[in-house]
Amino acid sequence: MSTERAISVLIPSFNGAHLLRRLLPSVLSQLRPEDEVVVIDDGSTDGTQGLIENEFRHTQVRVHRLEQNVRFARAVNYGVLKAKNEFLFLCNNDVVLQQGCLDVVRKYIDDESVFAVGCLEFAEQVGGEKSGKNKLWFDRGLFQHNKADDFTTGDTAWASGGSALFSKQKWEVLGGFDERFSPAYWEDVDLSFRARKRGWRVLFDERAIVLHKHETTNASVFSQEHLEQKSWEHGQYFTWKHASFLQKISFLLWWPYWFMLRMK
Repeated sequence: MSTERAISVLIPSFNGAHLLRRLLPSVLSQLRPEDEVVVIDDGSTDGTQGLIENEFRHTQVRVHRLEQNVRFARAVNYGVLKAKNEFLFLCNNDVVLQQGCLDVVRKYIDDESVFAVGCLEFAEQVGGEKSGKNKLWFDRGLFQHNKADDFTTGDTAWASGGSALFSKQKWEVLGGFDERFSPAYWEDVDLSFRARKRGWRVLFDERAIVLHKHETTNASVFSQEHLEQKSWEHGQYFTWKHASFLQKISFLLWWPYWFMLRMK
């Protein structure tokens, strides 16, 4: 069976058994015979592995367990190694795919210029707050990012690691997620930035729709203060990693300003 046009749906999950019960039916209903689902059980203690093996006895679903919790970037990189197909659909466990989502992103498989295709994410319900299309810019010594100004199909600054299709071959060329961004934040921005520097397109398609209820496990493991600190640190690392010479000079000149702002 050819894997060249098939999709491996990768779902990293830490103590998300209750979320997988909601997510997996929406994925299984959209699979083609050559597709697969790979759940990366990231050191869960809630019986995730048993749930997959007992309640979702499906020939296209596999679970790989990590004995220790390694968080998103490392868990996904591990899952990519286990994926058998040439295209990867990364999916957070707190996402639910809407009808036809995989069919929409599948249409980009034959375009060699495309690295990734992100989905339109609605919070809570279709028609709610939108995300999934993004913008990135350099200002006052740092790269800044935010949601895009519109959500029409087209290029995006990055494809979210929570709901997007990626070329596995291009992913491997890039080396996957930079694990220095663990436990969270900026890893998907960094990956897409590196892809775009190589001339590969990173796209967003408004017809590929998911619901994202944002029941992240990060908040159950780390304090809000810790997560904000990590986001700040990772933004600095991203800037220094990708800035031009003049941008690095700007970073150094502006750094006291940002430091004092953080201290307030």
